[in-house]
Amino acid sequence: MCRLPLIVIDELGYLNLKPEQVNAFFRLMDQRYSLRLSTIVTTNLDLPDWYELFQKKSLVDALLDRLQHRCTILRLSGSSLRSEPALSQATQTTASAGCPHPRRRRAALNDRRQTSVRVALERHRTAAVGSK
Repeated sequence: MCRLPLIVIDELGYLNLKPEQVNAFFRLMDQRYSLRLSTIVTTNLDLPDWYELFQKKSLVDALLDRLQHRCTILRLSGSSLRSEPALSQATQTTASAGCPHPRRRRAALNDRRQTSVRVALERHRTAAVGSK
């Protein structure tokens, strides 16, 4: 995985990590940093909360140093997209866009999410090219 052009680590901190998993994660991030490869990490944890997750201050200091050196942090706020109001609003939006069937609405939502990720990746790629 350390040589893939892009990896996405979704929901970091959702599950507790064993010490060997913490070490493996650090080694992966260190290798990717050294190779200047793109990594997207999503988490609900603020950066100070990473110390509790990883349990090793020196490791977290080194990890955050590497991750923050060449990154863009996007902080999203608001209600969960999985909450009832967000789902009903998304359903109304996609239904008004000509997607009356629930599966088609779900597919339309996924298409929108993928488009957002593609836009973010393209911005990242453009910024990376500009910084070389």
